[in-house]
Amino acid sequence: MTRKLDVRLHDTTMGIWQDDPNDPTFKTDIFAGIRGLLWRRGWKVGDDPACHHRSLRPSHRLARKGNLIASLQVAGRSIEFKCWAETWPKDNQNGHRYDFNKRDRLDYIDRLSLELEERAIIRWLEARASLSVSRSRPYPSTGRITALEYIEQEYAESWHSDKALGRPVPTGDYNRKSADGFMLEHGATVWTTDEKGRLIRGTAFYHINNMWWVVTGRHALENKGCHDIYARRPDNVRRKRNGRSRRFRLERELANAIRREDEKRAELLQQILFSDQPIYRIWSRKWNAYYGPNYSGYTTDEVRAGRYTLAEARREVRRVSHILHAIGPDGRREDFAGAEDAA
Repeated sequence: MTRKLDVRLHDTTMGIWQDDPNDPTFKTDIFAGIRGLLWRRGWKVGDDPACHHRSLRPSHRLARKGNLIASLQVAGRSIEFKCWAETWPKDNQNGHRYDFNKRDRLDYIDRLSLELEERAIIRWLEARASLSVSRSRPYPSTGRITALEYIEQEYAESWHSDKALGRPVPTGDYNRKSADGFMLEHGATVWTTDEKGRLIRGTAFYHINNMWWVVTGRHALENKGCHDIYARRPDNVRRKRNGRSRRFRLERELANAIRREDEKRAELLQQILFSDQPIYRIWSRKWNAYYGPNYSGYTTDEVRAGRYTLAEARREVRRVSHILHAIGPDGRREDFAGAEDAA
């Protein structure tokens, strides 16, 4: 039986998907074959230091050729080949491999080299399987497509689109209710925030569920939940709406001050964050770890754990009381199940 493979290209990532999930030779034939192809084409292939689990190391490889660095890994019925370089100023603190829009950041020669490698892998696959190749459209920020063209193409390909209108339609008011309590309208002028919490104005176009696109420029596009969009011009437009990121940053600085045993700075930061309110941490029995700051992630480090007021801790613990409990300022466990708490 002819093997069927889907090759999906996005930015500098090539995803290879097998049609048959029960084919045991996918790893030995395709993954090992691509690894050998890279080696023959001059790549130095070895272990990926980002993989910390010994049992997974045979399925993860790191390759280098000139300025190009690539990770090759297999999981189940998919293989991922992802390229990057270290020739641009990184945005992600975890490294260049986690930056966005990597293809446009590559030097011209490196970009051409990557295209040659992609073609070589596709030719090698075509000789061994029935192949379907697709490439995701570029995002407007690349400058190769406008925000409106991007939305039009999304509408044309989305099975959620209403046949008569040619676009998706919100299914309920809960998918249209804005941050200021009004109902969002397709094509209306709205206000939302950028990544820094600054207010920006744009035009709203419905996407899916409670998500809306906000076009803020020819090549500028935001994908926002309706609860992050204002239908009316907010007061004091110069004030940043960055309370969540501000608190996350302050909690991180507080943890750093405690680590350094800088008592004055830690006391000041705690006063800024919580005034004189008692502080609670939230423990998950499911993950055996504390909540991180802003209800995001988990950590076993008590210093790095998120800090919550009594009202915040009570509300979250009651939401999933079979999994969570709070740790009070005196170290006592709090389930908020007593008569006083139920009032």
